[in-house]
Amino acid sequence: MSPVQLPAFVSRLLDQTREPGEVPAIPHSEAAGWLQPLAGSLLDWINAGLPGAPPEAFLAAGYAHLPLPATDGQGLYLRLSCGSTWWTWPIAATSVVLTLAGAVDFEMYAQPGDARSSSPQYARSFGPEEAFAAHVGTLCALRSRSYTMQVLATKRPEPVPADGPRTLHHEDRVVFTKRAHRELELLVGGVR
Repeated sequence: MSPVQLPAFVSRLLDQTREPGEVPAIPHSEAAGWLQPLAGSLLDWINAGLPGAPPEAFLAAGYAHLPLPATDGQGLYLRLSCGSTWWTWPIAATSVVLTLAGAVDFEMYAQPGDARSSSPQYARSFGPEEAFAAHVGTLCALRSRSYTMQVLATKRPEPVPADGPRTLHHEDRVVFTKRAHRELELLVGGVR
């Protein structure tokens, strides 16, 4: 199965270092207009014969993760929210999150004590067609709103959430795949 086509800026964000002077310039033409093409690529992936979601699908950090075909040894997942609880964990692989639907509240902390006292160094909400990147070792917290759907691209194949992944049973995989299909059809049709 061919890889899902990500916006061009994703690979530059995954390759950046923690040096402030090395943040890649992303032209507005790349930062906007990627939502429908990406949703179309994901819908094609589901329609190409994914009967009930891949058996490697798992639940972690408040999301069902459906693995997507990726290139260059990267991890690529379609994520669908399972609730609205705050999940905090250290980033184990440089990551980019592309929000397709719904919204997510995102916080980054300088020290573990800052997370316990709810004193983020950076806080922001992200909605559809917005993206963010996080580096290895960053302590983050996410809280999704209902029906949030994202693509998670990671520098290496497996995310390592603090709560540990849990394999999704076949019935749950089918439910999340059908939900993704409905949401993607709406996005491709321009309803949202």
